[in-house]
Amino acid sequence: MTESNERVVLNDRYEIQQRIGRGGMADVFLARDVLLDRPVAIKVLFAEFATDPNFVERFRREAQSAANLNHPNIVGVYDWGKYSNTYFMAMEYVQGRTLADILRANGHISSVQAAEIASEVSAALGFAHRNGVVHRDIKPANILIGTNGQVKVADFGIARAMNAPTESNLTQVGSVMGTATYFSPEQAQGAQPDPRSDLYSLGIVLYEMVAGQPPFTGENPVGIAYKQVHDAPKPLNQVVADVPRPFEAIVAKLLAKSPDLRYADADALREDLRRFRSGEPVHALAGIGGAAPTLAATTAVPAAAATTALPRTTAVPAATTVGRAYEPVAPERTAFQQPAYDERNRNGLYAVLAFIALVALVVGGIVLYNVLAGDEEGEDEPEVPAAVEIPNVVGLPFEQANQTLLDAGLVVVPVAQENPEVPENQVFQTLPPAATLVEPTSEVQVFFRPTSEPVPVPNVVGQNVDEARRILQEAGFVVGDANITTENSPETPGTVIRTDPAAGTPLDQGLPVALVVSAGPQTQVVPEVVGQPGADAAALLGGPPYDFEVTVVEEPSGTVQEGRVIRSEPAAGSDLAPGSAVTLVVSSGVQQVAVPTLIGATQAQAINLLNQAGLANEIVFVNLAAGNANDGLVTSQNIAAGTQVDPGTVVRIQVGRAVAPATTTTTTTTTTTTLPPATTTTTPPTTAAPTTAAASTVPPATVPGP
Repeated sequence: MTESNERVVLNDRYEIQQRIGRGGMADVFLARDVLLDRPVAIKVLFAEFATDPNFVERFRREAQSAANLNHPNIVGVYDWGKYSNTYFMAMEYVQGRTLADILRANGHISSVQAAEIASEVSAALGFAHRNGVVHRDIKPANILIGTNGQVKVADFGIARAMNAPTESNLTQVGSVMGTATYFSPEQAQGAQPDPRSDLYSLGIVLYEMVAGQPPFTGENPVGIAYKQVHDAPKPLNQVVADVPRPFEAIVAKLLAKSPDLRYADADALREDLRRFRSGEPVHALAGIGGAAPTLAATTAVPAAAATTALPRTTAVPAATTVGRAYEPVAPERTAFQQPAYDERNRNGLYAVLAFIALVALVVGGIVLYNVLAGDEEGEDEPEVPAAVEIPNVVGLPFEQANQTLLDAGLVVVPVAQENPEVPENQVFQTLPPAATLVEPTSEVQVFFRPTSEPVPVPNVVGQNVDEARRILQEAGFVVGDANITTENSPETPGTVIRTDPAAGTPLDQGLPVALVVSAGPQTQVVPEVVGQPGADAAALLGGPPYDFEVTVVEEPSGTVQEGRVIRSEPAAGSDLAPGSAVTLVVSSGVQQVAVPTLIGATQAQAINLLNQAGLANEIVFVNLAAGNANDGLVTSQNIAAGTQVDPGTVVRIQVGRAVAPATTTTTTTTTTTTLPPATTTTTPPTTAAPTTAAASTVPPATVPGP
């Protein structure tokens, strides 16, 4: 093929559009079948492989064989032909990615996901094996995962042509590293592979999906092939600490060096994978005494033992080859040494019986405990849900089949697929098939022929996700988990905001519809504004991105400056939706107090009243004539009662004090008192006291003599 932009049409039917892949033997192009007006994948062999007539004939026979494999999990082969100096195949175009691409992007996947993929691959292999076709090249690059989640196996038959006897040399194309990493020990030794060889390759893929790397790697195909024959893979539980024991046992059984120790066929493997996914005991765990096989149990027979003819008396008994490594037996051992083998077998049998008895004792204890616990707890024990039998909906209109499966408690995954043999909108297959026992809420793929006319996308705005998915699937559209996204919205969280395409848009059945679901209003964290000027804080909280409704209230404070924020309600750090109410408490300054009424009170009473109000006092004594009624009482105060003043303000009061007449001098003393303890200041004596001092309202700090 050419890299230029010239228009290339193969055999006047397949118009090449673009290269989408390149392998060791062929280019893969996206093309359009101009006759049927559909996309197809075209694999064009490199010219050097079209020069061998034997190869071309095998390629033709195998292409014809692959074309007869009509299965949902197998990439269909539509046509084959010759173009220019090479040959091509026209195949089903699967929109998606290969498993190899997914593993390169993600590193590895979970054991449950791996089991689901392998289950679909084993379905494809089982169908092919029943039709006399062995794939021979199962690897991640040949496993396709469609955008709708469907698994398909590609390159049936081509691998058979590549690995024909004339190309058995490991340096030949078709046996390079990619193949050597995944082929079976019997393929590595040049033997004719059978269906169980495909199962070994699938075991390698299962190992790689969970571990993130294949069990055997090397610098060249020869080194890898040697490991396939002679080495045991590293146990999965040493690579992935939390790998489930049943899954590890399934992989170990698949990677047995001897085909006889693997699963009998792909259907048996698929059934064990189903048991693992359903939480049931897997058959791979049924070794000696119920012990589980491990990956170490697949150690190959060493080369010397594998090629040496052993006397009949030296063969390892069949019972000892289950679930354990083969042991090399020296060819020179004679029949005279047979009792040693018998003694070893008896000892091993005793050990096995003791182990079985121990297991039975433990199981019996567990059963007894559960019975007693059940008697005590009664109805508190959870009930195990009963299995659901998949109804037969083949031949029904899609809507009716969908409702039937929903009524059975199953989850419908619609798969629109062209099938000219059935009417439009009719179901022609389900996976798993009808009558299969599955857990409640299990997914069932429903294959139906879509209608030729596009269907309007239903309006599911305002519905919850489950209801929206059900409505869209009833209309024949796909809504996978990857098609659901969330977005902040004032709508109720969990409800659909919109769909893509929008409601009412005509859309072909089988295509995905994306749901945009409300995650609730976007919240903002209240910032810290304590100590900021009130106006600035209000502007901050009321503007973008917060957009809060701000209310400002004043509150006196002896510690926060007037006009600055004391606190916010809710406090800083709270999550609030835009438009929420926020109160700013701003300082109005120090709280003033009222000066109490002091005139007429005794000195002690006046001081007590001022202390209670948080005010200081200054006392001025005024001499009075003996017998004056104001003796010991407050006669005046410098700040009128009721006046609002700051705490700590000094209030000066005048207190009368009677004195005896003096022949020489009279002394007037002024005392200044602050908040307790009070201080008293006394002036020096003078020669005379004025007679009008008692009538003064606010005398000076000292009263001078005449």
